Amino acid sequence: MNERLVGALQVMPKTPLKLNLLSESDRISSKDYKVRVSNGEPHVLVDVRPAHHFKIVSLPKSLNVPLASLGDKLPAISLALKEEQLTDSSSSSSASVYVICRRGNDSQRAVLYLHKMGFSSARDIVGGLESWASDVDPNFPTY
Repeated sequence: MNERLVGALQVMPKTPLKLNLLSESDRISSKDYKVRVSNGEPHVLVDVRPAHHFKIVSLPKSLNVPLASLGDKLPAISLALKEEQLTDSSSSSSASVYVICRRGNDSQRAVLYLHKMGFSSARDIVGGLESWASDVDPNFPTY
């Protein structure tokens, strides 16, 4: 290997870049999300990974809306929220939107966009599916 390539490899981060685009109030840990699911909170989980990643592994009842097609799929998210609210009519609060991806970067971008489009309840799951696998379900497959 040439010296410039070796030098470049040495300065590259060993872990993927973690974005921090949202305030804490717009984010939730994977553990807190698990508690809300366990408590039966009405919500829609939007997985913004590409379809071929979603087919590898996903959380139950998640709606795959790849980040690239998020703008086109807003009506589907609205419909899923309405259906969730109708299903759980005992709740006095409206259904929430949680967004997940592989590591938590694309989901933050998606939450920013969803907020601009009027989905004020949208919240990012910090660390994405990797956080789910490390903090909630160690048997959850990662790739």
